[in-house]
Amino acid sequence: LAPKLDQHGVKIMGTAARSIDAAEDRSKFSAMCDDLGIDQPEWSQFIKYDDALAFANKVSFPVLVRPSYVLSGAAMRVIDDETQLKSFLSTSAVVEQDHPVVISKY
Repeated sequence: LAPKLDQHGVKIMGTAARSIDAAEDRSKFSAMCDDLGIDQPEWSQFIKYDDALAFANKVSFPVLVRPSYVLSGAAMRVIDDETQLKSFLSTSAVVEQDHPVVISKY
């Protein structure tokens, strides 16, 4: 939301829109952590269930699943198995091309 408001000239008090974007976008945040030498769990982002399941099996359950563009942790879940993953991705998480689901080793 912040970058779109900024593009339309809406002034945002407090944190700059580009800083909010850097914190909310998982790829940008991860790159910043890499630059600072901060360790992170293995993670990846997905728009297809089969790819998400393959990654979860590769890193082994439990995994943390969340939308990629979220600052507050909304819609974030710890998933213990394939059944929970399928249920969560089909009913709770929004899987979009622009903002795919992120899965991290938990």
